[in-house]
Amino acid sequence: MFLDESALTEIAILFERDPRQVGDVYQTWLNDRRARNRPVTPDIKLLAALSNLSTASISNFLRNKPGSVSRENMVRLARLVELVGYVPSSAAQSLRGRHRQVIGVAAPLSSISPDFYLEIFAGIKQEADLLGYRQILFDVTTPTSRDDFFDSMPFLGIVDGLIAIGLHIDDSRLRILERQQLPVVAVHNRLSHPPVAANVLPASEHALQNLIDQHLIRQHGYRRLALVTLDPSNPLKMGDAERKDWTRQARIDAYRNALAANGLPLDESLIFTAAEHSFVEGYQVFDRIYAFDQSLPPAERIQAIVCTSDTLAAAILTTARRRDWPVAVTGFDNLPLAELLDITTVEQRARDVGRLAFRHLYNALVYHRRTGEFPPLVEESVDMRVVVRSSCGCAP
Repeated sequence: MFLDESALTEIAILFERDPRQVGDVYQTWLNDRRARNRPVTPDIKLLAALSNLSTASISNFLRNKPGSVSRENMVRLARLVELVGYVPSSAAQSLRGRHRQVIGVAAPLSSISPDFYLEIFAGIKQEADLLGYRQILFDVTTPTSRDDFFDSMPFLGIVDGLIAIGLHIDDSRLRILERQQLPVVAVHNRLSHPPVAANVLPASEHALQNLIDQHLIRQHGYRRLALVTLDPSNPLKMGDAERKDWTRQARIDAYRNALAANGLPLDESLIFTAAEHSFVEGYQVFDRIYAFDQSLPPAERIQAIVCTSDTLAAAILTTARRRDWPVAVTGFDNLPLAELLDITTVEQRARDVGRLAFRHLYNALVYHRRTGEFPPLVEESVDMRVVVRSSCGCAP
């Protein structure tokens, strides 16, 4: 890596420094690398020297640590990374080959409820196997592990493309992937910077609204319906913390709209929150719902519980049966667990999502090989559908 005079001048202007001083800093770094017989590849020390910022500030910026770097310096550093061609050191040790017939899939697999992500991966695998592509699966579950993963980028040099499920990737890291010519497909998250080739998003929550409106209220006649959803303080997916989680909000809106469509008043006390999609949380939410229900007069008792995951629904349904409480329960996702317990639910068609994600990645790989460019970004959604079983009160 060698910076020409125009690049050094732009860096000087960017950080309001004397161009000669920036040139001297760069030459000192270059001479030091040569004297120690080290590769002339940009590192954090070079970024710090050119920007006149501390290495800690550079590291915080690269890790996207909130509040650690001013917005002005974030813009400057993003441009500096582009100018010098910085790549995380662990990734720089690998040189990308061509046509490896291998893709990377990153997802929060060791989360409390990994079944949904595994269903998406099953769809990816089914489609990839048909075209002879092997898959490498990366477990990225916490915000810290996400930052570490996209800092080190262990997939560089070993995969042709990446599918990121429910994971936000900031623009500075996407620029690195763009320079590495690695196409990306985002699933259940919206990314806009190249090399993102496609966003595969969930469709609107009309299916959930129809389940509540057409089936639970109009067909079964339920008038008192509780909703169990994730606590707003805990993101449904590992996206950007500053973005609103439109998927969760859409599900709450579907509940409210279904009530309004039938002239039913919204009772905020019937909306219960869980910290996560887990059986333990489901049991704890059930205790709160049951205690609240028992405090109500008979005419106001809860008749149905709408859950935003099959895991929560399974915990609530099994506990209600132990208590001999004949309340209707519905779920969301249509995981194998829902079929086992005969839970009425909304199917997200996770395998179809996975198949679609791979097709978009494959098309991007073919397009890039033919043209040397990334294809225009596309967004596509997969419609959901209601699956009626006996947990809502229908006959088995």
